[in-house]
Amino acid sequence: MPKAATHVSSNPSRLVHTLSGLGGAATAAPRKGFADKLAELIDLSGAIALSESLRGLKRIKAVETEAQGDAQALFMDRRAEMIEAISASFTLDPDAMSSSPAGFILPSPNADTFGDDAAGYAPYQRFYALHQSEMDHRVISLRGLLRKQLAARSEALAQLAALDTMMETTLSDYSRRSLAALPKLLAQHFFALRRAQQAADADAGQPSNAEHWLADGGWLHLFHQDMQTLLLAELALRLQPLQGLLEALNSEHEDTP
Repeated sequence: MPKAATHVSSNPSRLVHTLSGLGGAATAAPRKGFADKLAELIDLSGAIALSESLRGLKRIKAVETEAQGDAQALFMDRRAEMIEAISASFTLDPDAMSSSPAGFILPSPNADTFGDDAAGYAPYQRFYALHQSEMDHRVISLRGLLRKQLAARSEALAQLAALDTMMETTLSDYSRRSLAALPKLLAQHFFALRRAQQAADADAGQPSNAEHWLADGGWLHLFHQDMQTLLLAELALRLQPLQGLLEALNSEHEDTP
């Protein structure tokens, strides 16, 4: 099974570039200030709750805890585990199921895969959604651990940790709705690749088979590669807030005599 590149870049436009490459409707973000863009994502009740929380930030103090370990090493280890969970799941070997870090593997092609209805894509949509659920759980867990390290380091970082908690809570619904659109956009790429293969079969006057689809350059082989690339781009996006927390930790450490 093909393996896409497993490097997770911090480039904020990686997901946009990936979607553009797949033919998705990825457009440049409008040139607005942070406050203006944020205001568009928060309803009135959310704005009121956020405002009330912000008023209490200055009262937050550092929390004394036991040593938490190296935050950089923790982040890198957990990120590597998430990348491996994605990479290892891209196999059709049923024996790999038991050892897959994600707990599931690619769906095997069947009669519906090359059909004319959405049934062929449904297993891949479930596969992608399972990865999203797994990423969500792992990223939330890691984010909480990094906040604990911030809260124990200094008063300023404790306040940053509290602010990050507020922002995550305020924007979580919007983030989930936005990311839930990715497997739907991926479906259009799946259908386009399948239509191209159907047209090639018609020109050749004979049907192709799953072995041909999964060979290097085959339409399903390409789809698997592109789906893995999209998952890694999504992971990079999900990790950006955590990288900000980590940079704050490292920055204060470097500035401390």
